Amino acid sequence: MSGRPVPTEISDLPYAEDLRPFSMEQLHDDPHEGVHFDGGGFDRVHLTGARFIESAFTSARWSGGSLRRCRFTDVWLHTVRVTGTDIAESVWLDSSIVDSVFAGAASFDCEVRRVVFSSCKLDGVNFRASRMDDVVFEDCVLTDVDFGGASLSRVSFPGSSLRKVHLAKAKLREVDLRGAVDLDLTSGFESLAGAIVTRGQLIALAPALAASTGISVRDE
Repeated sequence: MSGRPVPTEISDLPYAEDLRPFSMEQLHDDPHEGVHFDGGGFDRVHLTGARFIESAFTSARWSGGSLRRCRFTDVWLHTVRVTGTDIAESVWLDSSIVDSVFAGAASFDCEVRRVVFSSCKLDGVNFRASRMDDVVFEDCVLTDVDFGGASLSRVSFPGSSLRKVHLAKAKLREVDLRGAVDLDLTSGFESLAGAIVTRGQLIALAPALAASTGISVRDE
């Protein structure tokens, strides 16, 4: 995913010409394939286990409700807002999420593979015990995001701010933190094995790393 340009317009999607407008009468259809969810609010909607394939979401708002165990394959989200929604145990494959906001979302035990988050804000999102492979957070702001117990492989954060991020008991493999413009970890310093950082980041993290391993630093 990181080597491919992120679609910024719906016309950039390879399946753009095949998309058909969504209507509320189709809400509980399954699967949702080749559907364009354009605008509108989905308040307290429950679509547990639904499947979305080669579909687009633009300017849509999801508040409350449940998308638990849903499967999103080759979908594109643009200017979408998801607040207080249960999307735990969902699967995201080969997808792009652009200029969108996730706040207070339960996203634990998710599978996220070959997904790009671009210019997104994630606030209070719970990714505990999730599995992420080949995921890019590009120019994003992650605040109080919890990766506790998650497995992250080939994940990168170019241009992103990580603020009060939790990594307790996470397992990292080739996680590239070098491009992060802010790196503020609240927990999980012991889990940084498998991460790639710059020399400057390592120096900034040194006091917390020392404290987490019980090292006392004294000049006298």
